[in-house]
Amino acid sequence: MKKIIAVFAAFLTVFCIAGCDGGKKPQESTAVTTTADPDSVEVPDFSGLTRVQIEMKYPKLNIVFDEKYDDKAEEDEVISQTPSAGTKINKADEITVEISLGGKLVEVDDYTGRNYDDAKTLIEKQGLVCEMVYDDSETIARNCIISTIPSARTMVEKGSKVICYVSLGSAVQETRMPDFTGMSIEDATRIATENNIMFSITYDDTSSLEPGTVIRQGIDPDTVIEPNTRVEVTIAGENASASRSATMSLTINKGFEGEFELKYYIDGTLIPEKTEIKELSLTRKIEWEVTGTDVHTYSIMVSSLTTGKSGKLYEYEIDFTKNPPEKIQNDFNSKVFSELVKKD
Repeated sequence: MKKIIAVFAAFLTVFCIAGCDGGKKPQESTAVTTTADPDSVEVPDFSGLTRVQIEMKYPKLNIVFDEKYDDKAEEDEVISQTPSAGTKINKADEITVEISLGGKLVEVDDYTGRNYDDAKTLIEKQGLVCEMVYDDSETIARNCIISTIPSARTMVEKGSKVICYVSLGSAVQETRMPDFTGMSIEDATRIATENNIMFSITYDDTSSLEPGTVIRQGIDPDTVIEPNTRVEVTIAGENASASRSATMSLTINKGFEGEFELKYYIDGTLIPEKTEIKELSLTRKIEWEVTGTDVHTYSIMVSSLTTGKSGKLYEYEIDFTKNPPEKIQNDFNSKVFSELVKKD
């Protein structure tokens, strides 16, 4: 009997163990897969980009630009964006980006002595309107700025008008024709050069006057004329010295930038009314039309407005006794601009 009870107890134990184990199901591993919404996008960070860069980089986004003046942000700089960077939105949703127009107030620069075309370009770049008024000046070269209204260093709102008073040069020297009759061709040429007058020469070998003397001129004395007017003069003698014209022209390489003052010299003598200021990023061509009868030396000195250094740009020696005039010496310093802007 004890054996039966023991066997039965063992059977129950095995049965319980098997029953308990057999009631459990094996665990299974599961993976959750999520599919991104194809119409959903994350708003990019536009800071550091310009409007053009944003338009080129994100052509498919619905971006609306709001331009406004901001004294704390540079022109074309992103001020803010809505929604903020990293926000999840629908592709069709509108994104507003504020772009700075810069400060509403700008400072009028000092354009005194600068060529009008250069000044006009710079003024309009500041968002201002340029208006020109001609005036006489004994000291400022023709077509260069005498002064402005508002004056230099004045703060004005963008869109304001800046009136530029532009030099006609000396009223006396440039508006009336001198009387050349009876002068030697050398004296007549000197006066003509001072008054920006060009000569066309004819000869009269029947005159009893000394060869080289001006007999008559095609425009009456005291006639009001424009600068660079050409007048025909008749000179006594078939071998009289001829006054001829030559143009010196050069183009500055694109690698040079900055503001420079140019001074013009004839035979070492400064021609003050020719002095001008050039911004090389705006104009790179330099032309000088000269007239003479003998051999003359023409030179241009350059000064950097940034460093104050000066140097010679070029020097020409021209023989006007030859037809056409012959440049018998050409000393051109192509590196002068780069040398002048170097800091010690």
